[in-house]
Amino acid sequence: MASRIVYGILFFLSLSMLLFVAGFVCFRLEFGWLAALFYAMAGNIMLFAFGLLLLSGVLALLAATLVELRAYFRQDAAALRQILAAQIQKHNLTQRVALEIRQIQFFNSVKRRRLLIADNKKQLRELHQNIVMELESVRPQMPAGRFAEIRKTLRRHLRQDDVQAMLALRRQINCL
Repeated sequence: MASRIVYGILFFLSLSMLLFVAGFVCFRLEFGWLAALFYAMAGNIMLFAFGLLLLSGVLALLAATLVELRAYFRQDAAALRQILAAQIQKHNLTQRVALEIRQIQFFNSVKRRRLLIADNKKQLRELHQNIVMELESVRPQMPAGRFAEIRKTLRRHLRQDDVQAMLALRRQINCL
C-alpha cells in the first residue's frame, strides 16, 4: 500500500518534470502560449505531488504512533512495566539498607574510637595521679632538685601521652 503511494508520487513528480522540459522546448520553439500552459500544469502537478508526499508522511507518522500507543497500553506490557518497577524498587531498597548499615557501622566505629581515646586519657590521668602520690610519699627522701626534675619529666610525659615513659618513671621512683 505504502509503496503504491510512493510510486504514485514519483509518477506525478516525473510527469511535472517532463512538462517542465516540454514547456522549455515549446519556449525555444516560440510557442509561448503552449509553454505557459505546460509550465502552469507542471507547477500544479508538482505542488500536488509534494502535498501528497506530505500527507502520506503525516499519515504514516500517525499510524506508527497509533501502533506504538497500542503496544504501550497492552495489558501484558503494562504488567511487565509493573514487574520491572517492583524489581527496581526492591533493588533501590536493598541498596539503601546496605548504605544505612554501612553508615551505622561508620558512626559506631567513630563513637568507639572517641570512647577509647577518652578512656585512655582518663586512665593516663589516673596513672599520673598515682605516680604523683607515690612521688609525694618519697619526697622527704630525695633532694629538691631531683624532685622538681622528676615532676617536670612526669608532666612532659603526660602532655605527650607517653604511658611507657610514665611507667618507667614510676619504676624509677619505686627504686628510690
